[in-house]
Amino acid sequence: MRLAVLSLLCLLTACFTEPSADRVWRCSVDQPLCPEGQTCVNDWCVKDGTATPDLAMPDLAMSSDMLPKAPCTDGFPIGTKGAWACRGKFSPTATKASGLCQNGFKLCTDGFLISDAECSSSSVKGFFFADLPAQGVNTSVAKCVDSIPGVGAGSMWYGCGAVIGSSFATGRTQFPCKILALATYCDNQTLICNMAVLGLDAQRGENAANGVLCCPP
Repeated sequence: MRLAVLSLLCLLTACFTEPSADRVWRCSVDQPLCPEGQTCVNDWCVKDGTATPDLAMPDLAMSSDMLPKAPCTDGFPIGTKGAWACRGKFSPTATKASGLCQNGFKLCTDGFLISDAECSSSSVKGFFFADLPAQGVNTSVAKCVDSIPGVGAGSMWYGCGAVIGSSFATGRTQFPCKILALATYCDNQTLICNMAVLGLDAQRGENAANGVLCCPP
């Protein structure tokens, strides 16, 4: 009789309770369902504002090798499909732009993992460059670099957020390139560009409040 009563109580209470936000939950890109205040990152629900899930729960015994590893030491998820915004300075002679992406992540070369709303959200503090140069006379008409680079190729770069520390504001182009619609200028202070080499690893980012977009392998 006692077992039957306990089973009934389970059915009426605990078996139908919402997932606790204090627990660690698995998720996926196809089913990014997490408790309120968490985001699905690398198949784990991560508390908003943290780099990795807190797996230090007394009832969860897992080795450190099983823990998801963040793609950067200073960054945050951008969107829900695995892309990260990773802060830091970069230059071709010290830490290259690609060196800000760790644990198998690489510089994003498009915005396919990030929606425009996520990319342009005011919650994204700083500008995070994709490995995607722009060409044109200004950001409002910036477009993808052609196979034969046109006017101003490499004088602007696509990314997400709003640049910090530059004399030029981030602009929105009429011609998004591979989903990304935000671009910022090289200003010889915050972003010092080598227009002869159209790769982000050849450029210099001098403000650590900005950074790069890192995408999963």
